[in-house]
Amino acid sequence: MAKRKRKGKARTPPPKPDPPLLRAAPIAVVVLAFLVFGYRLFELIDDYAVNIFFSDQWDFDDATLFQHHSLWQMFTWQHGPHRQGAGALLGWAVEPLFRWNSRTESFLVAGIIAVTALCVVLLKKKLYGRVSYSDAIIPLIFFCPLQYETLFITANLAHGPLPVLLLVLYCLAWICEDVLVRYGLLLAINFLTIYTGFGLLLGILTPVLLVVDYWVNLRTMPKGKVYLVTALLLALASFASFFIGYKNQPAADCFSFQLQNPVDYAWYAALMFAPFFGVQGIGALPTVVGVVAIIALMAFLTMSIIGLFRAQAKPRQRYLVIAILTAYCLLFCAATAYGRLCLGIGLAQSSRYVIYLELGLLGIYFYLLDISHRITRNMLVLVFGLSLLGTIASSERVRGQMAMFSQVKQGWKNCYLALGDVERCNQYARVYPWEPETTHLKEKLEFLRRTRQNLFADSN
Repeated sequence: MAKRKRKGKARTPPPKPDPPLLRAAPIAVVVLAFLVFGYRLFELIDDYAVNIFFSDQWDFDDATLFQHHSLWQMFTWQHGPHRQGAGALLGWAVEPLFRWNSRTESFLVAGIIAVTALCVVLLKKKLYGRVSYSDAIIPLIFFCPLQYETLFITANLAHGPLPVLLLVLYCLAWICEDVLVRYGLLLAINFLTIYTGFGLLLGILTPVLLVVDYWVNLRTMPKGKVYLVTALLLALASFASFFIGYKNQPAADCFSFQLQNPVDYAWYAALMFAPFFGVQGIGALPTVVGVVAIIALMAFLTMSIIGLFRAQAKPRQRYLVIAILTAYCLLFCAATAYGRLCLGIGLAQSSRYVIYLELGLLGIYFYLLDISHRITRNMLVLVFGLSLLGTIASSERVRGQMAMFSQVKQGWKNCYLALGDVERCNQYARVYPWEPETTHLKEKLEFLRRTRQNLFADSN
């Protein structure tokens, strides 16, 4: 009897891998975006950075240059409402190598931003599997010229560059699979970040994230409660230690703990985002654009929290990172509005805030990438990327401010090198906005002359 052939479903051949050239194309586009936007940023520094300390630099450099302190004293040095942390230690270690040259320091800040952007690409690849064309948005966000004050006006490694890098590293730590490695890294980074600039806001988030992580990941583990309690105690101790010896030094002299109109706080926070999308000022259009950005951040934070409790492992990591980025950004906006509103609504678009807001924009980008419907996802990512090209228009509008600060610094420097007289040079402009005696400006200038540092390092 002939054997009957067994019928079965035809096997579907595995999908063929993309040709090497096709796989390399997105990487090439992202590399090109890094080169183009990075060149623009470094060119701005080359055009406008001047080798002389300016404004707050004459004060916070007491920690590392003008006075003698231990490494711990440098690390815990308070300037305004935050501490110098890792910024002071990095400055102490590397800036003597180039004699505290302010131009070189500006390039160092840009270098830290570039490293941050590369870490973001790595983070995106770990979360979503590969580099895509849309990742050109990453250098567009992080190489934004609107952060010029952070770059070459009053550069401070602790105020912006290092906290943002640490926050990206913090996100990378959270997606480590091994619990001990994950908690060890994130607690160490959390401690450094709390003490470095406005990374201190992370001290509020970490305990909450640890509880959430226990509930969604560690509840069923034999030592889950031990990990939670240990990590939670260390996180709370890190945040509490920040306030040992802390002094109330608000960034604005007009600050009061008394709450003002909540609508004004919301308006201030919304206006902070408008320049990213090409609109500036305090009128109706900037307000609407900023409100849309704030609503998007709040909505994506809410949906990512919901996703954390519903999703499986890989999507859960994505939701966690999105929650970290959006929550931190919203916290920063709220804290800034609370602390600076008294100075006037017009200062909402100050350049010094831009670098922190970039984390929120990254959170929006990551959330859009997580939309399951392919056409909807691609359309929204495209619209978001095109809208961020508004930073180019906004940056061109503030070129005059960049040039003005550069001329003030160069003019004062030329005057002092020629005359050596603070009072006479202050009649032209000021590199320190308050009375010179407040920071012992004359003594510091004499110290720099004697040691041939900063403005005297490149003089004949």
